[in-house]
Amino acid sequence: KTLRFRPLVQSGRVFKAQESVTIWVTADANRIPVKLKASLAVGSLRAELEAYKGLANSFKIIFD
Repeated sequence: KTLRFRPLVQSGRVFKAQESVTIWVTADANRIPVKLKASLAVGSLRAELEAYKGLANSFKIIFD
């Protein structure tokens, strides 16, 4: 389970629009950012978490 955030960013220079960034964060005590998508003025950006270690709290992975 994750929480999805769409922070407001400054549009024009780097980002296409104010709501062009989406961040997914785990819905547990760790609050790990696991995915990010952004529409840029030229192209787009996408990042996903591939590995983790040394967490303060246990982390459960659920595959659909």
